[in-house]
Amino acid sequence: MAIGPSFEALRDRGGSRGMVAAGMAVLLACMVFFGVDVVADVALHGFSLAPYSSAELVHLGFEMLAVGGLGYAVVALRAHHRLLRSEAASSRETIQLLRGHFDQVLGRKFAQWGLTAAERDVTLLIIRGLSIADIAAARSTAQGTIKAQSTSIFRKVGVASKAELMSVIVDEFIDSTREDARPPSPGA
Repeated sequence: MAIGPSFEALRDRGGSRGMVAAGMAVLLACMVFFGVDVVADVALHGFSLAPYSSAELVHLGFEMLAVGGLGYAVVALRAHHRLLRSEAASSRETIQLLRGHFDQVLGRKFAQWGLTAAERDVTLLIIRGLSIADIAAARSTAQGTIKAQSTSIFRKVGVASKAELMSVIVDEFIDSTREDARPPSPGA
């Protein structure tokens, strides 16, 4: 049973590739427009051999600056988008590893606590935050059955409430993560 939102749902939260591509297309279109205008201005003055006025030089300078700035913005946007995609992939991989580790920790603890298959399913639904009524509906079971299973789970784990159960599970996961992060002892 999966816990939490799917990776597909998380993947597109920061915006879509289409929006970035559209932004880059607008930047490129502006860059081409100003670039063509600069070339046309230089060609016009080159053919007519007319000197530039100071206002024309300022105008030409700003257009050249705009072309350079827009080109830089396209390159920077593309590099930043690649970096974000790379970081997102790395984050997804880390989440996968942690999720797998969490499943391993839960499996060990479920076995240690002696939970039945039904109790394991109910525990997972409790972890997801479902109410007794919601768990009963999800499992097509009577609420009384879920209450009895919850009581049995709490007794086996040694807690008195859902909050305490969650606390024990989170503590177990954190403790196991710390143990895995420790360097091996010299005698090992």
